[in-house]
Amino acid sequence: MSFLAPFSLCTIMEPVLPKRIFKWTGTCIRVSNMADELLWLVQRLFFLNGDQDLSSFLLVDLGLVKFPDYTCSVVHRIFQERNDLLQYEEAIRVAQFMDESLDNDNMELVSRCTDLSENRLCTSLKEEDSSLADSPPSFYSCFSSTWIYSKILTLGVSVYERERRYADAIRTLKILLSKVASGRRRGYWTLRLSIDLEHMGRPNESLSIAEGGVTDPWIRAGSKIALQKRALRLGKPPRRWKVPSYADSLKRNIKEVNIEGRPLNCEIGAKNVFYGYDGDRCGVEQLALQYYADEGGGWQGTHSEGGIWMTIFGLLMWDVIFSEVCDVFHSKFQTAPLDFETDDFYKSRKDLIEAQLKRIQDGMAEEMLISSWELHQGTSCKGVNWDRHPMADVRAVVAGVGGHRLALLLRHLALDYRSWSSGMPDLLLWHFLDERGGAEAKLVEVKGPKDQLSEQQRAWIFVLMDFGFDVEVCKVSLVSKRR
Repeated sequence: MSFLAPFSLCTIMEPVLPKRIFKWTGTCIRVSNMADELLWLVQRLFFLNGDQDLSSFLLVDLGLVKFPDYTCSVVHRIFQERNDLLQYEEAIRVAQFMDESLDNDNMELVSRCTDLSENRLCTSLKEEDSSLADSPPSFYSCFSSTWIYSKILTLGVSVYERERRYADAIRTLKILLSKVASGRRRGYWTLRLSIDLEHMGRPNESLSIAEGGVTDPWIRAGSKIALQKRALRLGKPPRRWKVPSYADSLKRNIKEVNIEGRPLNCEIGAKNVFYGYDGDRCGVEQLALQYYADEGGGWQGTHSEGGIWMTIFGLLMWDVIFSEVCDVFHSKFQTAPLDFETDDFYKSRKDLIEAQLKRIQDGMAEEMLISSWELHQGTSCKGVNWDRHPMADVRAVVAGVGGHRLALLLRHLALDYRSWSSGMPDLLLWHFLDERGGAEAKLVEVKGPKDQLSEQQRAWIFVLMDFGFDVEVCKVSLVSKRR
C-alpha cells in the first residue's frame, strides 16, 4: 500500500504539474536542430574558428577583452562555393567523431573514420585539381576538408603504430605524402614512414625516405635533424660510402653544466621534485634557477620555455603583424593574421620586417619595446603574455641580448613562426654588468635525471649557437650517496 500511494498522488497531480511549471518558467522556446546548425555555420564563417562565438561581442562591450586595430581587406573568399563549406563542416564532424571514438577506445569506429578520411582525401584533391576557379591564397588551406582529413589520418597512423600494424601505417603515410605536397606535418609523416619501414625490415627504403626528407623544403627544425641523424645511422658503409655534408654540424659540442639535487620522490615515471637551495620543494627548472642565482654566477631569470621570446616578438613586430595585407584579416576579433604561421607572413611583409629589424640592430629595440608596451598593453595578440612577463624582465632581456643577436632571432621567427615557436631553452637568464646599464643574457635548457634533449630542442640550441648566444644545457643529477 505504501508503494502505491506516491504513484496515485503523482497521477492525481499530473494535469496540475505542467501548469505550475509553465507559470514559473514563462514561455519556453526550443531551437530546432536546423536553426542551431545554421547558427554554428554563421559563427564559423564569421570567426573562422571553433573557439570563438557570439560571447566575443559581449566580452568586448564589457571591456574584458580588447582586440588590436587593423584593416580588413578581403579579396578572395575562403570558401569559393557553398559546397566547400559543407564539405569542411562534414570533415570537422568526422574529426569530432574520431576523437570521441579514441576516448571511448572504440577501435572499430576509429578504423571507419580513418577509411572514410582516406577516401574523402583522395576524392577532394581530384576535385580541386579539376577546378578552374581563381586560386585563393595558400594560407587558406587550413580551412579545407583536405586539411582536416589529413589530421584525422595522422591520428590513424598513431593508432596503427600502437597496434603494430606497420603495413597500414606505411600505406597511409605514403598517401599523405603524395597527396599533400606542402604542409606543416610533412616532417612528422616522413620521419614516421622511415621508422615504420625499418620496423618492417626494409632499411634501404627507410634510408631513401630519410634522405629525401632531408632535402624536402617543407621539413624543418627538429624533424629535419631527426631525419639527418637517421640518414647517418642507416647510411653507413656499405649502404653509403660518402659522408653527408651535414654530419659535422650534428656532432657539434653543446656546453653542459652539471649540478646535483636532493630528490623528494624517486618514483619511476613521476615528475622530478627536489629540495631547493632554500629548503622548499621545487622542480628541476626552479632548482636550476636557484643555482644560477647563487653559485652559478648571480643571474636573474625566468622559466619561460620561449614564452618571453614570443612576447618580445609580438611587441617589437606589432606594427608589422597588424599591417594592412589582403585576405589576412576577416573580422575584428583576430589576435593575429591568418598567414601568421606560414611562409606567406614574411613574403608579404619583407620590406616592413627588414626595416623593423634594421632599427633593432641599430640599438633602438628598448625604445621600441617601451613604446609598444605603453600603446598596446592589455590588447590581445598571439604569443604576447602581458601578465606573465613584466616590463622590467622584458627590458632586461632586450638589453642583455643586444641588437644584432635579437634581430637575427626575430628574423628567424618571422620566417617560420610555427616551426620555431616551440622547443626554446627552459631558462632565460640575465644580469647587469655595471651601473651604466650594461647587461648580458644566457639561455639554459634544463634536464633532469635520465632526460634527453629532443630534436627540436637540439635544433634551437644549434641555431642559437650560430647566432652567437650564450647557451648551455644544465643537467640535474641526484645527490651521490656519499654526500
